[in-house]
Amino acid sequence: LEYYQFHLTQLEEAKLEKGEQDELEKEQELLEHAEEIKHALSNISHLFSSDETSILAMLREVKTVAGKISMYLPAGQHIPERINSSLIELDDLANEIERLEQDTEADPEKLARINDRLDNIYMLIQKHRLKSLDELILKKEEIANIIKSIVTSDERLCELESVLKVSTESLASLARQISEKRKSSIPDIEEKITDLLKQLGMPNARFRISLSGSKDFTSSGIDSADFLFSANKQTDPENIARIASGGELSRVMLSLKSMLTKNKNLPTIIFDEIDSGVSGEVADKVGQILSGMGKYMQVVNITHLPQVASRGTRHYHVYKEESGESTITRIKLLSPGERIQEVARLLSGSEITETAIRNAKELIKAGVTRF
Repeated sequence: LEYYQFHLTQLEEAKLEKGEQDELEKEQELLEHAEEIKHALSNISHLFSSDETSILAMLREVKTVAGKISMYLPAGQHIPERINSSLIELDDLANEIERLEQDTEADPEKLARINDRLDNIYMLIQKHRLKSLDELILKKEEIANIIKSIVTSDERLCELESVLKVSTESLASLARQISEKRKSSIPDIEEKITDLLKQLGMPNARFRISLSGSKDFTSSGIDSADFLFSANKQTDPENIARIASGGELSRVMLSLKSMLTKNKNLPTIIFDEIDSGVSGEVADKVGQILSGMGKYMQVVNITHLPQVASRGTRHYHVYKEESGESTITRIKLLSPGERIQEVARLLSGSEITETAIRNAKELIKAGVTRF
């Protein structure tokens, strides 16, 4: 507190005013060059009106001569008027310059006061590592607010503790409600996921969710969920991340996300080879599930399986293309004919056979019919 109070006192004693620095610097510049400015203005004033050879005297002579001939020169009758206008303007300018000369005086004492004031401002700006007087004024307000906050910290602390207590009680109540809802929904989720896994070629699969409570709050409440899985009757369900193979994990993830689509309003869901590690009849079932999910949302699936690719309503082909020293990834929407060729390629490899084409047509036809 004493540290901030010292700096605030120093800034308040400086009596800083917005825009003061710019005004002082301009006045400093003027006073530092006062003699030079006054001498220049005196020379200009002398040139304007010192004697018969001055600018104004000679212009008056020009006006007189032009007036004598203007009556004989129709095209030049306006010349005296223009000369007179110039004479009036220059005479006014000469008077203004004379006034400026009289008002400009060197004042060493005033200059010294300005220099001292600016030195103090510069020192404070540098001390607080700022760039301008405006920032320094804001810094003073900031320090004042910090002091106010420190002085009232005890009251604020009591207030915050009260708010924290009420918020904690409310949070605990909500967390308990969420936990109870989770516990009541677990049996239904386990049954549905297990049923989907059986459809995906895992007749002995078992899926369990183990909830463990915690005294501390987290972003997901007071529960910690552990997903357990077993593919065999003889093995008790264990942590899925430790025991599931790639193919098994893919099928569990697909089952979970399939359930999510019916209970959560998602516009789009993207799968990156969710069908990895499966083939044959299971791959066909994966395609059916993805197709079913497409009734509730947009499903984007990256796959290398013909059974899955044939189920989509749109088929895009992703490929890479060499361009100079760089590689460009492109995506193309396939026409019906191109789609048959691509599914056939997935079936038979680089050499597309007639049999592969017939099978591709059958797969696509079956996929559209079931969808």
